Amino acid sequence: MRSRGSHRTWPLRASRREVLIVCLVAWILGRSGQPLNAQQISPGNLSSAHQDLEGIRNCTKCHDLGRPGIANGKCLDCHTPLRNRIQRGKGYHATVARRNCAQCHKNHFGTDFREVQLDTATFDHTATGFALEGSHRETACRDCHTQAYITASDVRAFKGKHGALTKTLLGVGASCTTCHESDNVHDKQFPSRACQDCHTATTWDEATRFDHDQARYKLKGRHRQVQCMECHHTAPLESGVSTIQFVNLSFAKCESCHADQHRGAMAETCSACHTTAGWHQINDSSFEGRFDHANTAFPLAGAHAEVECESCHGKPARRTELVRMTYTSESVRFTYPHPVARDCSSCHLDYHERVFTSSPGGAVCSNCHGEAGWLPTTYDIERHNRDSTFVLVGAHLAVPCGSCHDPATGSNRKQQFRLERQDCHSCHEQDDPHAGQFTEVGCETCHDTESFAISAFDHAATRYPLDGAHRWAQCASCHREERGSDGSFVRRYKPLGTECTDCHGGQP
Repeated sequence: MRSRGSHRTWPLRASRREVLIVCLVAWILGRSGQPLNAQQISPGNLSSAHQDLEGIRNCTKCHDLGRPGIANGKCLDCHTPLRNRIQRGKGYHATVARRNCAQCHKNHFGTDFREVQLDTATFDHTATGFALEGSHRETACRDCHTQAYITASDVRAFKGKHGALTKTLLGVGASCTTCHESDNVHDKQFPSRACQDCHTATTWDEATRFDHDQARYKLKGRHRQVQCMECHHTAPLESGVSTIQFVNLSFAKCESCHADQHRGAMAETCSACHTTAGWHQINDSSFEGRFDHANTAFPLAGAHAEVECESCHGKPARRTELVRMTYTSESVRFTYPHPVARDCSSCHLDYHERVFTSSPGGAVCSNCHGEAGWLPTTYDIERHNRDSTFVLVGAHLAVPCGSCHDPATGSNRKQQFRLERQDCHSCHEQDDPHAGQFTEVGCETCHDTESFAISAFDHAATRYPLDGAHRWAQCASCHREERGSDGSFVRRYKPLGTECTDCHGGQP
C-alpha cells in the first residue's frame, strides 16, 4: 500500500499501536461505505522541512489520536525559539498566539510547498514589535532579515541545525548597529550615545534630532547658519580612522576658529567689539549690538531670537494677516516702543478662528506651538486620540493631517480643523468602488481601517448563504465586473439573482 507521491512501502512488521491506528481508520472509512486507500490514511507528502517526520510511524509525533488537525503545543515542542518568544509576549506570533498554527502553515502538500505564505505588501510590521518608519518602509524584507543580522543565539542554533538560517525571519537584532555598523561614520566618538539620539529612520545624512544647544558649545547668532562641515572637518582619530571629527574640538575663544583680521592691532578678544550676530555689528556703535533682551520681561527664545528688532519695535506698529502689534500707551513715543506681550494672542491673531476654544486648556498657542517655530506642532496622534472625537487607528495613523484638514475646505483657504461629518463617506465618497451599491450601510460593515481589506465578511448574513460547492467558489465567479454609465468598471454585488439559472444558464 502506497501513499500518493511516496515511494515508501509499509514494513511487514508493525507495532501494535500502528496496527491499531490503521484498523481504527479502516473501521471509520468502512462505516462510510467507501473503499480504503493509502491517500485516506496520509493526505500527502510533508514539506521538505518536515521530511524527517514522513511515514506512518511518525504520525503521532504531531497528531493526537481521535483529534483532527494538530495542536499548537505539538508545533511549539519542536519550534522552541518561537515558543520562547510567545511565552515572553514578544514578536508577531505572540499577537496571534490563540490562532492555530495550521491556519497559516499548511503541510502534507508535497516537498516543494512553501509553509510560510506571507503577503509582504499588506503585512503590518508593527505587530512584530518593530514599527517600520521612514526609509525602513521602502526597505526589502530580506535586506534586514538575512543570516548576517540574526543575533538571537537560540534562533541561530535551531535554524542552523536545520539548515534554515537563510529562510527564517526570526532573530534579527533590533538595534541600529545590527544593520548599519558599516555605515557608522563616527567610529568610536560616541560610545555612550544611541544612533536615534541624533538620527531618524528617514535618513542618516541629517542629524535632525541633534540639538547643538545641548552640546558644550551652544550656537548663537550667525553660528546657527554655518554649515556643519565648516567646523567639523575630516581628521584622523585615535583609532587611525579618518572621519568627520565631532569631539575634542577647540573652541576656547574666537581665534580657535577665526583668523585675526586685525593682525594684533585690536583688542585681544573678538567679543570686545563683535557679536555672533555678525561681524558687521559693533558693540560700541550699535545699540542693538550691546542690548541684551534677556534682561527684559520678555527674553527672546527660538524664532523670536532671530526676528529683527523693528518687527516688534518698529513704527508704525506691525499689522498683518497673522500679526497685530500694539504698544503700551506710555511707550508709544519711544524709539523702541514696548509691545503688549501678555501672551501669544497679544501679537499673534488666532489662525484657527476660535476652533480650539473648547479644547483642554483653551485656545492657547503654546498648547500646540513652540517658540522655535509654528511648525511642526506638538499636537500628535496621542493628543488627537485623547482630545478629539475621532480616534485614529489603522491606516488613519499614517495619513497626513492635511488629507483630512484640507485648506480647500476651510474659510479663507485656511485648514479646517472642526469637521462636521466624521463618517467614512465624508472623506471617501469619491473613492467608493461600489458606485453606491451599499449606501444604506457603513463601510465598516465589511472593511477595517488597517488597509480597507475585507477582514471578516460573513456571506451567511446575506440573503444567499453559501453551501455545498458554493463555499469554495471565488467571489469574482458570481460578482463580476461591469461597465457603469460613466464608462468605468464596477464589481456588481447587488442586486443579483439567486436562481441557479442566473449563474449557470439553462432553463429554470
